Amino acid sequence: MKTIIKSIVSALCFMCMAACGQGDPKAEVTAFANRFASYVAQNQIDSIRTVYPDAAECDSFALNFVADSLRVKANEQGDMFTVTVGNGMDFVIAKDKDGKMSIASSHGLVAFNADDLAFAKTVGQYKEGLTDVQQARRMGVKEFKESLVFNFVKELQTKVEAGRVNPEVRLPMSAADEGVGAVTVSNATRKAIDGSDYKVNIFAEGQHGSGSYQQKGKTIPANGSTTIQFSYAGNTWPTGALLNFVIPDEQLFAKYFDATGNEFDEYLKAHDIDLDAVAEGQKTAGDETATTASPAEEDAAVEKFIRTFYMTYVLGEGEFTPVAKKYCSPKLLKKLKDDYDFEGDGYAIWDFRSGEQEGAGASEVKSVKRVRDGLVYQVEMLDMGHTHTALLTLVKTASGDFLFDDVK
Repeated sequence: MKTIIKSIVSALCFMCMAACGQGDPKAEVTAFANRFASYVAQNQIDSIRTVYPDAAECDSFALNFVADSLRVKANEQGDMFTVTVGNGMDFVIAKDKDGKMSIASSHGLVAFNADDLAFAKTVGQYKEGLTDVQQARRMGVKEFKESLVFNFVKELQTKVEAGRVNPEVRLPMSAADEGVGAVTVSNATRKAIDGSDYKVNIFAEGQHGSGSYQQKGKTIPANGSTTIQFSYAGNTWPTGALLNFVIPDEQLFAKYFDATGNEFDEYLKAHDIDLDAVAEGQKTAGDETATTASPAEEDAAVEKFIRTFYMTYVLGEGEFTPVAKKYCSPKLLKKLKDDYDFEGDGYAIWDFRSGEQEGAGASEVKSVKRVRDGLVYQVEMLDMGHTHTALLTLVKTASGDFLFDDVK
């Protein structure tokens, strides 16, 4: 996650030790709590993470703190203290046997982008009652929304479609005359589809070859249909129609997606993601006793890497050039640049596809499997309905990241 540090409006009291009395455990805790709040208020991230190690998973903090709102409550053993600061915010201070204090957990101190938070609440990514660190882990799964948008738009394209063409509404009397045809477009969703969001391409055959007519859309009622009429030249004959959305996938998603509230947990289950296990793995990544990933774990990680890349940049609408170095080795980038046959700088992202220029079918990754020793994987896909197999060779960097090194 990108680091976003919000300015904190705080009124801090540094004299509470004297006020509470020397030797009072609560006075020590109160002083520590104020010091921690001052770190947050002054954007001292390194200091925050010194006393709150798990905060390394959190990017942004927000705390409106008023000194006299602070309340400290100790547990029976006197080694854990819950500190409440009002507005539903609290944090737990742990005190070890040597008297050293640290932040064990918190609620409400981590801030998230307002739009991201609003979306997360609708799909179950944000859950009330979780600690800040648990919530940061959930909000940190960036691939989730990309996957949700991609799959929603793909499904939408199967539920909103053009039917058979009727070219005989009015037949042309001569080659110079115009005929009138009609096509029915249907909508199997629970929302009306605005006509401005799509167009219909009418395909036609004639004595001089094939061609197409583009017709503006009309509003399609929820779980209903509408008929669109079109004109065609007398020397052609309409043969079919294809409905195409004309607004970006993100806009389609924002406009027509209805959340159930379970989408995020379903995503974790479908992708076999255990966020607690991931966090534990991150903590032990630099430990000499940490074990390396098993072949099955490595295959799962590579498959996720490949599917995310294809979903976003190959079969999706994501802009590849700004992230090219994140996904491809210098060797492959040179090949993609050499294969780019347009003016200006760019990369031939189509090297990962079938090479087909058009098609009316689905575009999706069907399977990913390792086919030989090393990181060599075969990807079966549908590219606009065309079956294609790609052979991908990957390399692993010193930091453990994957990069594509060759594609055939």
